[in-house]
Amino acid sequence: MRSQPDNDIAALFDPNFDDPEPTVVPPGALPPSWAAAIAAHRTHSPTTASAPPPSELAWSQVPDSSITAPAAAIAPTAPVEADAPAGKRTRGRTKRGTRTGTDAEFTRQSKAAAKRADRARKAVRLQLVGVEGNITRTRTQSTAWFVQPPGPWNMRPVGRQRRYIQNEALVLANLAEAGVTGLHRRLVRTPWPVRQWAQAHDGWAEPIPDVPGALSWSDYLRGQQHAMLWGNPTLKGRYWGIELPPRSTLAIGLDTVSEWLLPAVDAPLLGRVARLVRSWARTAFLGEQKALADHLAAIERILSGQGVRAKPATAAQMDYLLLRSASLGLPLDAEGVISGGGNWEHSDVAALEDLTDLELTPGDGYTTVRGQVGGRDYTGYAIVLTVGRMASLPIPEKMLPWQVLGDSSGEPLEWSERLRLKTKSQTVRSLRRLTARIEAQFDHYTVEHDQVPPQELAEQHALAQRVISDIEDDHSGLSVRTEGWYRVLVVGSTPEEAKQKVSMLQEMYAPRIRLEQEHGQYQLLREFLPGEPLANIAHCRRMSVEAVSAGMTAVGDRIGDRTGVVIGETASIAPRPAVWDLFAAHEKKHKSGLTPIVAVPGSGKTFLAGMLVYQAVRAGAYGVVLDPSGPLRKLAQLPEFRGVADVQALTGRTSRPGSLNPYRVIVDPRRDDPDYDPTNPDYADDADPVAAVRAQYEADIRAAQAERISVAVSVLKMMLSPARLEHEWTETVLQTAANTVGGQRHHNLREVLEAIAALGRDDENVELRTCARSVHQELSMMADLAEARVLFPERGTTGEPEDIVDNTIRLTVLTMPGLQLPPTGTDPSQWTPQQRMAGPLMHMAAWLANRLVYELPRFERKVLFLDENKYLEQTGAGRTLNLRIARDSRKYKVRALVCSQLPDDYLGVDGSDDKSALTYEVIIGDLGGNTHAIDGALKLLNLPAGEGYEALLADLGGGGEDTLDEDTDTEHLDQARRFIVKMADDIELIRSDWTHFVHLAHVFAALDSRATRAAMGTPA
Repeated sequence: MRSQPDNDIAALFDPNFDDPEPTVVPPGALPPSWAAAIAAHRTHSPTTASAPPPSELAWSQVPDSSITAPAAAIAPTAPVEADAPAGKRTRGRTKRGTRTGTDAEFTRQSKAAAKRADRARKAVRLQLVGVEGNITRTRTQSTAWFVQPPGPWNMRPVGRQRRYIQNEALVLANLAEAGVTGLHRRLVRTPWPVRQWAQAHDGWAEPIPDVPGALSWSDYLRGQQHAMLWGNPTLKGRYWGIELPPRSTLAIGLDTVSEWLLPAVDAPLLGRVARLVRSWARTAFLGEQKALADHLAAIERILSGQGVRAKPATAAQMDYLLLRSASLGLPLDAEGVISGGGNWEHSDVAALEDLTDLELTPGDGYTTVRGQVGGRDYTGYAIVLTVGRMASLPIPEKMLPWQVLGDSSGEPLEWSERLRLKTKSQTVRSLRRLTARIEAQFDHYTVEHDQVPPQELAEQHALAQRVISDIEDDHSGLSVRTEGWYRVLVVGSTPEEAKQKVSMLQEMYAPRIRLEQEHGQYQLLREFLPGEPLANIAHCRRMSVEAVSAGMTAVGDRIGDRTGVVIGETASIAPRPAVWDLFAAHEKKHKSGLTPIVAVPGSGKTFLAGMLVYQAVRAGAYGVVLDPSGPLRKLAQLPEFRGVADVQALTGRTSRPGSLNPYRVIVDPRRDDPDYDPTNPDYADDADPVAAVRAQYEADIRAAQAERISVAVSVLKMMLSPARLEHEWTETVLQTAANTVGGQRHHNLREVLEAIAALGRDDENVELRTCARSVHQELSMMADLAEARVLFPERGTTGEPEDIVDNTIRLTVLTMPGLQLPPTGTDPSQWTPQQRMAGPLMHMAAWLANRLVYELPRFERKVLFLDENKYLEQTGAGRTLNLRIARDSRKYKVRALVCSQLPDDYLGVDGSDDKSALTYEVIIGDLGGNTHAIDGALKLLNLPAGEGYEALLADLGGGGEDTLDEDTDTEHLDQARRFIVKMADDIELIRSDWTHFVHLAHVFAALDSRATRAAMGTPA
């Protein structure tokens, strides 16, 4: 048998390799395609008739258990001469102990098959030999794994983002000081937990009863899950693998012997020895971990600190890491949950090798992965890219962290990072050796050859000296240097798709970062597995810990929760569903339920509010909607709300006279309210709780009466022209008349008009009488308008309609058909009487909506939607209502969605109450590029000015560019409205995209508007 050339190392890893070996590797066969090249050479080699040509085996298709013996071949035998003497030995005698014929051929082929199988198993065998807790073990190395939760990044001040980077860099520096020399960090993806959301949402909700023929609750949940899964949203999980000190020679030997004896573990006698050796190996490993207890404690303390906040991986997390790493290239499991069965024995690790079938074709540049997910067969084409040369990166001032640049593509990218930490002293020694070599080269030019050295030598020497000086003077710990290899995985359903994704990703990272597609894709893919060796040492990146940490792989979009209603999808780094528990602020955080929605008309805020109200009412909340323009009234006509929804027209021919009478809309406090219970803790310090309760109740009754008088005056003032309001006696006339009538509930505004008329007749002050007559004349004209019938009861009636609060009605929509809102920017002196009447009508409609909410049981969940909040801020009584909504929404469990066009309505501008401190959630839409509104929005969001957020706020709305030029109009490409949403400290960009929520098509039809059609992806 001829020997294999020294440079042909493919035979060591080739599952198809067997004797006789080819002496020359065919030209053009580059790593890792040696195996297929040799197989191709064997295919063209002459074969004997006794053995069929061997079929080519892929890397993961080699046999892993018993070897089927080949069919017996008939070997030619020497002819026996007939006249040979009996007992005389023939010339074809064999060596002693050597069998001839069929048995010898069978033995030879069996040994060859066993040898081939052993080599094949070595080619795919994992280095991992076991898992104990959160520690993976190979024969030579143990690694402790910790899990870092996803972190925030978007809409944070630059100073805070820089602190995120420095905190993670300090963790790496502290690990180096603790003696850690190597890390393996893995970013894995898990599917967004839609099933868990549906279960949590079903438990969170108290759904209204299903209506025959309408969308049922179960179908609604099923449709929500399908829509949220459509874009393959994922969650990030970052694993930190900390390499522990090398294992002892004894432990390595025991693991090796244990592996050798593994096939004999079930044998009668040898099996006892095998089990005993395995027990010794495990005991040796546990003993090593016990000796490393202090070292592990120090590592855990460092990783749990600020910057990473990582915790030791649980059994389920370790299972997911191993199983996901072994099945890269296949879709994520829709469940995304692994049971976590505990420790892994050596025999358990073998199961990872059988999860996928890997194939590699020479020259293709990708690895074909085949396997099953959820009982279905899948084939993926995986390409591993390596981070190459990097330019200076202005992070965080001008760009995202460098490892999340590709997340906006929507691809579930996974990363593998291998790091070597160099301490301060190691780095200085390395740099001093470098400077010594530079000085030697300098002397070579000047001393030995008497030549002028290149300028580059002096520059390199100065740079090295400057770096040494910076490191020696650094006391922050950030001088630790690293050597690292950074791989990112791209997967496509076809080779062409995978290559297109690679090109797209390379373009996204260019020009500052090069992503290299290397040879050896199979080994690069295996590198993602814990315990596997480094595939190659090319493209080693040497960076400071701060530059490494600027990758911030674990950051992503963080907003909302996984329980509430859908508000859209995130649009900053990687898209995923944005879910909002509307009542978490009340029930968990004890915060106000006021939510300002600030945007210009036509920005989609009414549609967004309608979707929130629909989902909340479906989940069992009470909904009260004040929608003057009326597009939301069709919500009450949906089939699923049949019998539990009501529409009340506050204007028009069907409106009830006196329904907005201020004296009736504002109710007295209830005596049975918990606030008036003597056992309430608020009265625990009173000597007589009963008397204290009675005094508080009477005080609140008087306060309600005073509030009615104030609201009545405000409504009448809003009806007067600006010239009449400027008269010095107008306020006195209105206030005197209202006080004369009183604040009891049985009064109405016509009584106030009669009191004003009496002042014009009987008051002693001539100027006051004159003003009263003018005011009465103008108000009488306004009271006779058709729009005013809801404020002034008909003559001859008491104006006391029955209370309209009905606990069986889940959704109440208040509309105002025919209401003429004054044009924006028009001088009030130019308003018509009908336009001037819009203010008081909107004012009292808001008070009525407030009453409908606060008269419901306090413990019930409620959603209140108020549009056109600017009319409330024009009067003191309206500002009082807004402040009450902000302060009392927590106690009454009210989610108040209050719309306005300017943030000033909530910021206390012009002397009004500042409610920004009470806004736990904020929604900002398209502000029309208004600079003043953008500045106010930044204050409402609690974001600093001058850090680039102004441009983002100015660019809200649709994602396209609106123009009348048909050739360049791109508005239709992305018509989903965009909002900046603040929930607690989290602020994210949200796309209100409902394209895949096809089960709610009837809801979109009910909310038919331009914003609705845009959200559904249809032309307006």
